[in-house]
Amino acid sequence: MSLDTLKELIFKARNLQLEHVEILDKYSITQVESIYNGIGPDRFPAIIRKALNKLHPTLQVVALIHDLEYHEGGTREQFTESNDRFYRNGKTAAFAAYSWYDPRRYLVWNKARQFRNLCQLFGWKGWTKTEEQEGAAT
Repeated sequence: MSLDTLKELIFKARNLQLEHVEILDKYSITQVESIYNGIGPDRFPAIIRKALNKLHPTLQVVALIHDLEYHEGGTREQFTESNDRFYRNGKTAAFAAYSWYDPRRYLVWNKARQFRNLCQLFGWKGWTKTEEQEGAAT
């Protein structure tokens, strides 16, 4: 992803006033660039994540905050809250992008729910990897 595209996503996240957008203030643009991987876990091959980003462009801005939260990790409660926030931010992004009569609004909103559920079921290892890596380094 180009730096200009990343800057656009950051601007969009702030403009939409997504929940926990203030997490962006903790990181430089180069740090965000190294952390953000878009839709899908970092253990997916880049080509799959690229395809998911192309299929779900409205949710890329939502994944931006989510990726930073996963980078930080935390408790099981914070993990669940991060995944729930993905759903709520997904709704915000869907409603901002599409009118009430546009079926894409509801498709994107539903996809945010599906991604939240997948993250909740399979994302714990990715959430805790920072702790594991730090533990292995010491």
